[in-house]
Amino acid sequence: MSKPLSEMTLEELWELFPIFLTGHQDCWAQWYAEEAGILREILGPGVILSHVGSTAIEGIWARPIIDILIEAEGPALAEAADTLKKAGYICMADSGIRVDFNKGYTPEGFAQRVFHLHLRQMGDNGELYFRDYLNAHPQAAKEYESLKLGLWKKYEHDRDGYAKEKTNFVQEHTAKAKKAYPGRYARPEALARETFPPGEAEGVLHFLADLREAGMDFERAGGYWAEQFYWVVGYQGEPVCFLLLNGTGEEAPMAPFTVWTDDSGSPWYEDGPLTQRERELCWQHADICACCGSCGGGTRKILFGKEFENVCRTPMRFTRPDGEELALLEKLAGLRRADIETLKRRT
Repeated sequence: MSKPLSEMTLEELWELFPIFLTGHQDCWAQWYAEEAGILREILGPGVILSHVGSTAIEGIWARPIIDILIEAEGPALAEAADTLKKAGYICMADSGIRVDFNKGYTPEGFAQRVFHLHLRQMGDNGELYFRDYLNAHPQAAKEYESLKLGLWKKYEHDRDGYAKEKTNFVQEHTAKAKKAYPGRYARPEALARETFPPGEAEGVLHFLADLREAGMDFERAGGYWAEQFYWVVGYQGEPVCFLLLNGTGEEAPMAPFTVWTDDSGSPWYEDGPLTQRERELCWQHADICACCGSCGGGTRKILFGKEFENVCRTPMRFTRPDGEELALLEKLAGLRRADIETLKRRT
């Protein structure tokens, strides 16, 4: 009978699970997609999944192990770690904000499909930049392949040594990637942690987490906003609200955090189940057109029972919202989500 993995020494584990490389396999992308589907089912909304590591780089030899980056924030990270443990993924390391799991390691050796899961805070995602850079620079990818092939036999039974020898290359090209693709994978949660003092950051992070838990996605905007840390928050392909964090251009006076309600044209905000205090807050934050040039100008709109002239396409704007305003914004996002679901049912 094979010894349980938990009773094996590190040397025994490295002997059972050696470093080995194979040519690139087209099936790896499908393996990722299928496992990501399983993970989305058990983890639910609020996390971001990405295929990283050498199996995500076209055309190079790699260990046939699918690396999956899982980004989560705060309580969602701890909940995801607990869920993965209960689902049978084996925890390899846990620092609190970085938790690593594997699947496909058995007492008899590797299973047919093997996965490494890297659970991180939102924005702790340098692997995405490294992946994109090597896919865009085939010569650099081949240099990485040559490095790995050269290390293979020397470190066949020493995974730590193998990883350490790759560190300089990975760090160097990740830095190049972040310079080439500034902010490509910036997350609002990471900017909130960097921008606000802890007490204020906590409220913003809670607001962002609730939006993600409600199934909303965040997409960086292009065009007029391409150089800003600006996101469209959407639900089922429709806009819910817009976020600007840490503005750097003419919008810098609105920094470090501004939230606009959606510009879909739906009249969901004309009335709704708000308290008088919440209505008054909405009226205080009517987004009167400032002729910024990003749209065709303001129009007449009704905001929760009160009429306003020259209102921007985004009916309400909250600059550096406090706790009360963040709670209202979350409620408004819920109203817009319900509006989207109603419109989808009608069509």
